Amino acid sequence: MKKTIIETRGLTKEFKTERSVDNLSISVQEGEIYGFLGPNGAGKSTTLKMLLGLLQPTVGSIKLFGQTLDGNHQSLLKNVGSLIEEPSYYANLTGYENLKLVQRLLGLPEENIDKVLDIVNLTPHKKKLVKQYSLGMKQRLGIALAILKFPKLLILDEPTNGLDPAGIQEIRELIKSLPQKYGMTVIISSHLLSEIEQMATTVGIIHHGKLLFEGALSELEDEERYLIRTNDDRQASFLLMEAGFQLELSQDILLTHADKVMVAKAVKDLVNSGFAIYQVQPIRKSLEDTFLEMTTGKGV
Repeated sequence: MKKTIIETRGLTKEFKTERSVDNLSISVQEGEIYGFLGPNGAGKSTTLKMLLGLLQPTVGSIKLFGQTLDGNHQSLLKNVGSLIEEPSYYANLTGYENLKLVQRLLGLPEENIDKVLDIVNLTPHKKKLVKQYSLGMKQRLGIALAILKFPKLLILDEPTNGLDPAGIQEIRELIKSLPQKYGMTVIISSHLLSEIEQMATTVGIIHHGKLLFEGALSELEDEERYLIRTNDDRQASFLLMEAGFQLELSQDILLTHADKVMVAKAVKDLVNSGFAIYQVQPIRKSLEDTFLEMTTGKGV
């Protein structure tokens, strides 16, 4: 049975004019890539800062590795690496020198520097000044700094922001490798479903500080419905309902709770009753539609 790495209960953060996080309860299991998904301003960064002890909750509790964060900051956070908002580095130092400073500060083995440079593919650029790095290289250096102590938990806040498609792909593949290769549990925030969809094993969707959904993305997939068009949809609908088929209220014939065998039977019944069948089409709402409906009240 997997261990629970992060557990929040009723987590709330109020500022003077707003409630940024509202009664949030999430659970992240060992070895997961947990996608923390929501529009900009949903409360993602505020939540991650509370997990790191950078902000104090107004109400609620946080457990890391099964222990309450309050009062155990130092011992628990030794096993946590993070990249919040933008990487912090010294632009006039090389990538290697930036890592060397943190390695000395934390008293880590010196060999960790070369290990993380290799993991983030910065070894060829380790002697280059960071101010000469591309945006993607700076993001990779930020991740290198976050994983320098090879933490059990890695917290990443919008790590692909501003990157071109090649940079996004590079960071995505890097993050996906961390649980299996290095035993890290990762929680990553994003406002892009397309990014989380390709990385996360579990997703938490937040909007206006409230958790709307937590689980596998597959659980959000819409049940397949079937559109049937005939020469007389109104009469065909009556016949199907009388035969026990379930239809969604619509101007079209939308068959619900049906598999292919039931669709074939519906078509056969209609043909045997003299209806002409013009179209049979499966319809499934996309994950993007579902996400937008949850966070804006409307689909695309």
